Amino acid sequence: MNKQQQMQDILKETVEYYREDPAGRRCVTDDGECMYTWGNNHCAIGRYLREEYKTETWDCNNESVNELCEHNPDAFSVDWVLRDGVHGIDPDFWASLQDIHDTTSYWEEWNRNVDGVRKYGFTDRGKEAYVELQDKIAEGRYDD
Repeated sequence: MNKQQQMQDILKETVEYYREDPAGRRCVTDDGECMYTWGNNHCAIGRYLREEYKTETWDCNNESVNELCEHNPDAFSVDWVLRDGVHGIDPDFWASLQDIHDTTSYWEEWNRNVDGVRKYGFTDRGKEAYVELQDKIAEGRYDD
C-alpha cells in the first residue's frame, strides 16, 4: 500500500472511530486539555503509539507533534513513538490528523433527529476540515 492510501485509510478510520461517540472517545481531560492518553482513551495519534507510551504518566503525554519530533535524535520524525506499520508518514500529516481530534467545534456531541434518536458526528466545520485533509493527501502535500 502506498503512503497516500495509508494516510487516507488512517484518516477515515480515525474519523469513523470518534464519530461514534466524540465525547466518550476523544482524549480530553476534565479541564479540556487534549492528551495522547487519558484513562482508557487515546487521541488520534495516541491510538497509534507503541504500548509503552499509552499511559497518562508518559512524560510527553501532552506535547505537540513537533515537540515529539524534536526528541528523535536521528531525524525530525515521530516514528520513535509509533507502532510498526505506520512509520515513514510525514509529521505534518500527524499534526493535521491531531487537529481534527483536538478541535471541539468539529464534533457534534449529539443532536436529535425526527425520531428522537441520538446522533453523533461532524459539524459542518469538521466536514470541511476532513475534506481539506483528504485533498491535501491526494495532492501529495504530505509526500516526502
